[in-house]
Amino acid sequence: MRNISILFIFLFSTTIGQDIENLNKRELRELTNSQKKQIIIKNSQINDQKSVIENSSERIKELNQKKIELEISLLKYEDNLKVLEKFKLSSIDSINKLNTENSVIPKLENEIVILKDSIKNIKNLLSSSISQDFSSNDQSSLSSNPGFLNNLYLGFTKIENQTFRLVPGGIMAINKLNNDNNTYNKNGYEIPQFLSMSELKIGIQEKKKTYLSKKNDIKNYKQLIKDNYKMISGPSLNNLYPNIFPTFSFLKGKLLSITYENITKDFLFSIKEKNSDEDLENQLGQKGKYFSLTDDNEKEYLLELILINDQVYLLFNFYNSNYSENYGNDLEKLGINWTVSSSYESKLTRYWESGQSMKETANIDSPENRLMDYDYDNKTKKSIYFPYEYSDYYLECDRTYMSIWLVPTIYESQVRVSPGMFLFKLEEI
Repeated sequence: MRNISILFIFLFSTTIGQDIENLNKRELRELTNSQKKQIIIKNSQINDQKSVIENSSERIKELNQKKIELEISLLKYEDNLKVLEKFKLSSIDSINKLNTENSVIPKLENEIVILKDSIKNIKNLLSSSISQDFSSNDQSSLSSNPGFLNNLYLGFTKIENQTFRLVPGGIMAINKLNNDNNTYNKNGYEIPQFLSMSELKIGIQEKKKTYLSKKNDIKNYKQLIKDNYKMISGPSLNNLYPNIFPTFSFLKGKLLSITYENITKDFLFSIKEKNSDEDLENQLGQKGKYFSLTDDNEKEYLLELILINDQVYLLFNFYNSNYSENYGNDLEKLGINWTVSSSYESKLTRYWESGQSMKETANIDSPENRLMDYDYDNKTKKSIYFPYEYSDYYLECDRTYMSIWLVPTIYESQVRVSPGMFLFKLEEI
């Protein structure tokens, strides 16, 4: 009512300028009614404004509440960020410690190789010393323990349900004797020579794909390539790297499963013999025994049993596949994927784009900027190399590589040997 009275006074005051005294009663009544209507309209407008103000107040309260909630969420997010940052720093520290510990492994492996070689030498000395006390009937340890292949060769045992690992026994090295009068045969004559594992040193490059997380490792990749080449003694090859040789599993003497790098190939198996007088003459009196392997395409592979110094070995030709259609690389044909090489075969590989769909490689002879970005330093007048962003770098070696060397003696120098054949013993497991 107070608002209405004030409004009435305000409206009535606007008529001061009019001559009220000259109005009659009817005109005064109409003026009064008109002023009342104006008062009602103004009061309605005032009430509407009150509603708007009240609604705005509620909305302001809601917004303030959301603001408080957002501030609380922001504080929680900041706390989570701090926790994640601490975890990141802790993880980086753990990774650095692991990398430091892993860097010691190659050195320890080399020490193990040296120690095993020393043990081998001591055993050889002991064996040599003991053998001097034996009677003349005991000529060698190999003669007294000839092994499975010797017994198989002599007919004392047979293949049934056994699993064997292939143990390297030596190689047949190829010496080339040039014939100046023979212009057609440019390679000359080839003379095979048996070399036992004790006469050899082996350079090994392992199959690997190692992620390089440190920039310094990427910059020094050529040293990492050299580090993947390890020189060991021939007799320690099977002990240090047993996985580079396959296993042979026989079933009822009729099925052979060859397992290499977790891949198994099956063959029909039998033993073939060539023992006619003509065969024996051509084989210099050796019993012509062969492992016959037949694959799913009915293609046959023959692996010869060869006798050298009263020991029987399973022989694998290792000639280049282009050398002869009849020979070729028996290991490669049977899915045993390692290669003889005298050069560094490891590579630095850079992958980029999604799914590592793009890549390029650099070997030990590649220029330093082959896989790296660089800036030119005007002060030093030199280029500074660094890895590309958004790229992953790996040290890779696509397969196992071996280089074979002759152990030097007072009569022979150390030279690299080209194997024409690999000879293995079968060791039951």
